[in-house]
Amino acid sequence: MQTHKKIVWMLVPLLALGAYTAILLQSVRTESGKDKSIIVIMKSNDIRTEFWQTVRAGAKTAAKEFQAKADVRGPLQETDVHEQIGLVEQAIAEKPQAIVLAPADDDLLVPVAEKVRKAGIKLVVIDSPLGGNPADSFIASNNLDAGKKAGRALASMTKGRPAVAILSDKSGSPTATDRETGIREALAADPSAVVVGTRYAANQEERAYRATKQLLADHPEINGMICLNETATLGAAKAIKELNKSASVKLVGFGASIYEIKLLEEGTLHATLVQKPFNLGYLGVKAAVELIDGKKANPRDNIDSTVVTKENMYDPENQKLLFPFVER
Repeated sequence: MQTHKKIVWMLVPLLALGAYTAILLQSVRTESGKDKSIIVIMKSNDIRTEFWQTVRAGAKTAAKEFQAKADVRGPLQETDVHEQIGLVEQAIAEKPQAIVLAPADDDLLVPVAEKVRKAGIKLVVIDSPLGGNPADSFIASNNLDAGKKAGRALASMTKGRPAVAILSDKSGSPTATDRETGIREALAADPSAVVVGTRYAANQEERAYRATKQLLADHPEINGMICLNETATLGAAKAIKELNKSASVKLVGFGASIYEIKLLEEGTLHATLVQKPFNLGYLGVKAAVELIDGKKANPRDNIDSTVVTKENMYDPENQKLLFPFVER
């Protein structure tokens, strides 16, 4: 009987030590990030969309660096807002510690974003803002500054009297609004500059193509066009090439897809504003990790854009932007 009691009393400190060790190991795992769960929901998870696949690469790189688990998702089409809402609802049900969201619509995603916060899940918004700003941190390109750079680039190309048309996605889009505001501010510095108007292509290349043809028919004085996204740029370039106006109409776009790079090389696209989607994904996950750790993430982080032309596209730094190959 005495021996039995002795064994029991010897086991008590061992069990306590084991429990303490388990708690310590759990703490180490949490601090190292291995148990940090993050779901990244992009506007599109289509493998053909180079921008979002580069965002994915940035998110995965940050997750690896900070030893967190990042599950990257998104609808096939950027315009499928309702599918993206469903993906956020599903993510909430899975109870990750943080969600990184690139909202496809600044109003329709607000209610489900508020559900994220109510569920006690940290929310980082990237690329486009949400109405009411329900996020813990917001990371995006500095679109106002990018617009100014686009306007200045076109003004330098159209010597004399710039007559400019703007081709956008949709009216009211915060990203497009900031870019257009920057363009108009930059062009306003030249008293001779004329902005013929803004047309909307609803993120459809064919509509951008038709709108460009109509603009050039109605306003033969146009000598410059600025397109606020990739699809508008590709549609406008197709129309300009077809009309043999690549020399007389200077085209400035946004984006760095392989198709836009080819247009730069051939001289149809005269400049493009290249964002840094890798940074977008990387900083989004980094902010999520900081929030999970109880740190105060930057409430707003602006990423600058770079003007790339045929003349500077082969510079080493610009090559890194145009071809952001990274280890995965």
